[in-house]
Amino acid sequence: MGHTELIMKYLRENPLKNVTPLKMMTAYHQVIDSYLVQQQEHWGILLLLPADAYSFDQRIYPDAEKIVLMDYSSPEVLPELLQRLPRETNLVFKIQEQTRIAIAGQFPLHKVRCFYSYSSTAEQRFDPYAEAVLNEQMDERLLPLWRANDYSKEEIEHCFADGAFSISIFMGDTPLSTCLVFRNEEQIWEIGAVRTAEAGRRSGLAQRVVRTAVFHTLQRGYIPRYQVEDTNIASIRLAESVGLTLTVKLEHWLNYIEQPK
Repeated sequence: MGHTELIMKYLRENPLKNVTPLKMMTAYHQVIDSYLVQQQEHWGILLLLPADAYSFDQRIYPDAEKIVLMDYSSPEVLPELLQRLPRETNLVFKIQEQTRIAIAGQFPLHKVRCFYSYSSTAEQRFDPYAEAVLNEQMDERLLPLWRANDYSKEEIEHCFADGAFSISIFMGDTPLSTCLVFRNEEQIWEIGAVRTAEAGRRSGLAQRVVRTAVFHTLQRGYIPRYQVEDTNIASIRLAESVGLTLTVKLEHWLNYIEQPK
C-alpha cells in the first residue's frame, strides 16, 4: 500500500473525526504535504495545506501560509510529527482539544473559532415529515433562501451535479423552509443551507426539514453531518432538538510569527 493510500486508510478509521483532512487529501493531494510516522503499532499523520489552496482559508485567513491538520493513534508519535512543522511560518492549526493541549507548550496559539459536528448514532431512528419535499434537481424557488445563507447559485449547481438533494416545506408554491444535503467526503454527507422564511419561523419547520434530511441521508447509506460554529446557539439548539449527537469539536488556532491583535 502506497504512502497516500495508507494515510487515507488510517483517516477513514474515524471518518467523522477526520472529515476535514479526508476532504483536503481528496481535493488537494497534488499540493498538500503529507507525512506519515509509524512507531511499532502506533501511527501519526501530519498534513500541511497551502492556505491559498482552499477558498475558505484564503478568505478567512489571508495572512496564513499553511493549514495544519493532524491525527494520530498515540501521543507518543507527536514529537516526531511536530519536528516536521515549518518554523517562521504563519500557521493555522485545525485540531481537536486533546491535540491542542498536547502541543500548547511548544507553540503560542491564538484561538479564533471552533466548529461542532453533530451526527446520528446507530440506535437512533429518524422519521421523515410527510409533507417535506425531496428534490434531486435544483429548484429555482429555493435559491433566495440558500443565498441568504451565503451559498451562490454556482455552488448549489455544483452540489447537485455531485448528487446533492434538497428537503423543503412549501405553502403552495412558496418555500417556507429548506436544507441541502451534499457530499463532503465519500462517506460523510453534509446537512447545510438550513433556512426558514420569515413566514414560517417559530413553527418547528427547520426541525422537520433537518430530521427528514437525516432520514434520507441514512437511507442512502451515508453518515450525516451537521456542522455549526460554537457561537451559533440557535443552530446548536436545532441540532439537539432533532436528536443529533455532538461527535467532534474542531478548533482553529493561529500560530503566526506576529500574533494577530
